Amino acid sequence: MFFQYSKYFVLVFLFYAMNFYCQENNISSIKTIVIDAGHGGKDPGTNGTNFKEKDISLAVALKLEELFKKYLPEVKIIMTRRTDEFVELEERAQIANRAKADLFISIHCNASGKPLMIKDPKTGKMRPKKIKNSRGKLVNVEVPNPEPFGSETYVMGIKNEKGKMTVAMRENAPILLEDNYKQKYQGFDPESEESYIIMSNYTSAYVLQSAKLAMKIQQEYKTKAGRIDKGVHRQSIWVLWRTSMPSILTEIGYLTNLNEEKFLGSELGQKYIAACIFNAVRKYKAEVEGKKITFDDEIENLPPLQNENILAGILPDVKDENNKDTTDTTNSNNNTNSNSNSNSNSNNNNTDEDKNNQEIVFRVQFKVSDKPLDIKPEKPLTDIWNYLSGSLIKYTSGKFSTMDEATKHLNELRNNGYKDAFIVAFKGNDRISIEEAKKLLNLK
Repeated sequence: MFFQYSKYFVLVFLFYAMNFYCQENNISSIKTIVIDAGHGGKDPGTNGTNFKEKDISLAVALKLEELFKKYLPEVKIIMTRRTDEFVELEERAQIANRAKADLFISIHCNASGKPLMIKDPKTGKMRPKKIKNSRGKLVNVEVPNPEPFGSETYVMGIKNEKGKMTVAMRENAPILLEDNYKQKYQGFDPESEESYIIMSNYTSAYVLQSAKLAMKIQQEYKTKAGRIDKGVHRQSIWVLWRTSMPSILTEIGYLTNLNEEKFLGSELGQKYIAACIFNAVRKYKAEVEGKKITFDDEIENLPPLQNENILAGILPDVKDENNKDTTDTTNSNNNTNSNSNSNSNSNNNNTDEDKNNQEIVFRVQFKVSDKPLDIKPEKPLTDIWNYLSGSLIKYTSGKFSTMDEATKHLNELRNNGYKDAFIVAFKGNDRISIEEAKKLLNLK
C-alpha cells in the first residue's frame, strides 16, 4: 500500500516540477521547428491493410521538411527521425527542448476498433470477448472498425475529453517498449487511468497558442485535402506535455478505413497532407510575428480534393470507436439552445418524439459546437434541433421520414454554404447508423 501511494506521490511531484519550470513565454517569432514522425523501428504504430503508421508518418514528415526548405528556408527544421528507427517518447520531447524550438509538430495516423463479439456459453447471448491486460484488468478484445474516417488534431489540455482516452493511451503506449520505462517515467503508466487523472491537472503553458495552430491545420485539411474535420481536442499525450513550446499532435486519417488508408498511402495524399500542415504553420507564423501576408503560390492555390469516402457514397457517422464511451443524449431536458423562445418549436419536437421512441427519422447535421448557439430558423434551415454527444452540441435541420427527402434538404444546405452537412438517422431519441435505419425501414 505504501508503495502504491509513494508511486503516485513521485508522479505528482514530477508533474508539479515540470509545470513550475514550464512558464509561459510570449512567442514572437518562429525560427526553429521540430517535426516528429510518429512511431518507428520496433514500434509500427497502427497497421492498415497495406500500410503502417510509422511509414506514412515518416513520408509526410519528410515532405513537410522539403516544403520548409523550399518556401521558408530561414526556418531551422529539426527531425526527430529520418529513417525507420525507434525514438523514445521522452527523447522526442527533449530534442525539441534542447533545441529551444518554437514549435513541435507530431504526425500520426489514427485507428478505430470495435469489440470482438462471441457467444456466451452460459447465456447463449453475444458479448464482447475479454482478456487481461498487463495490469491484470479485464479489457475488450478489439478488431478493426472500418467505418470512421477523418482528421483531428490534439493539444495538451486542461482536462481530458470524454471518449478520447483511447487516443492518448495508444500514442503513449510506445513507453512500454522502452528499457527501464518504470524508472525513466517516474511511475507514469500509459495503461493506468490514475496517471491520466493526475496528468490532466497540469496543462502546458502553451495550450492556447497550440490550439490556434491546430485549428488552422484542421481548416487546411478540410478546404484543401477534402478531409472530414473531426476537430481539435485536448488530451494528456506525453510528448505534448513534456515539450516547452507550442505543440500539436495531428492524426491525419484512419488506416482502419480502406479508402482513407489508400489516400494516405498515396503520393498525392501525402503531398496534400504535408502541404496543409505547412500552409497552416506559415499562416500561424505570420500571425505570431505580426505580419500581414497574403500567400499566392502553388501551395495556397492547390486545387481542392473531394473526400474519397464521400465520393463512394459513404458519409461520416457518429459511431466512432474513439467515442465509444460517449452516449448521445437527445431528450428535451438536454436541449441546449441559449434562446429558449426562438427554439420552442424544437423543444416541442423533442417532446413529440419522446411519445414515439420507435420512430425512424432522418435529419441533416450542419453544425457542431462545444457551447450553446442561438441559431435562427432562417432558410434553408428548418425545424432546427440539437442533441448532445459527450461535450459537443450537434445541430440538425429538418425531420424526414425518407432518405430521398433528407437528401434533397442536404443538397439545399450544401448549396447554401453548409459544405460539411451530412445526413444522420435516429430511432426515437437514439442516434443510429444510416444502414440500420434503412434496414429497419426495409430499404435497400
